[in-house]
Amino acid sequence: MRYRQIGLGTKIELELYDNNGDKVKPVLVSQYENYEEKTNQMEVHVPFYEGEIYPVHAGVLMDVIFSKESDTFAFKAQALSREVQNGIPILVISPVSAIEKKERRSFFRMNCALEAEYRIVEMLPVDEIEQEPFMKTVTRDISGGGACLVTESKLKGGTMIEAYLKLDRKIRFMGIVARSFEVREKGKILYATGIEFKFIENRDRERIISYVFETQRERLKKNWLRRDEDDPG
Repeated sequence: MRYRQIGLGTKIELELYDNNGDKVKPVLVSQYENYEEKTNQMEVHVPFYEGEIYPVHAGVLMDVIFSKESDTFAFKAQALSREVQNGIPILVISPVSAIEKKERRSFFRMNCALEAEYRIVEMLPVDEIEQEPFMKTVTRDISGGGACLVTESKLKGGTMIEAYLKLDRKIRFMGIVARSFEVREKGKILYATGIEFKFIENRDRERIISYVFETQRERLKKNWLRRDEDDPG
């Protein structure tokens, strides 16, 4: 695949490296805009994190990660500069490696409270799963790779669950409990239970990624408006 084939508007994630060559958290969300082959320069949206622009300085190395259909791809790039185009903050980067397919993807995780419901299931064929009732809950965070649900009891690692998330419509997935730890919610002891997706339609995964990206953009806009109101002059 060539850089110009990534596609206008493709959601991407950036994993930055420090001066020692170690990856820097968090994973950042961005969007592909354009690639100029003659100059080997690519334009992407300036990344943001928790509603704030994340500063990426010239010279910083990064992994650029994106999905096409059911596959995940990545390449390395170096930050060149930041500029504003039609009111949109743009990060100019230069690819320094070929695009390669990735076996596993890390996803940007966003704090949010979405309506959800889940039930524990056994490792059996779907038609043999005992029809336990779903329990209503909310998410603590979501990403393209999983979700953290608030549960009333601690779930054992490796437990299989069936769940639904409510976005513009219900999204179904099957997942495995990766961790479950005690938290306090409004004075009540509950459990933050991290679920790794094991079965989810690719279009639903992409819908989650788009939701995370658009929500982050809206949070960023609200912060800009708030700053303008606080500093009218």
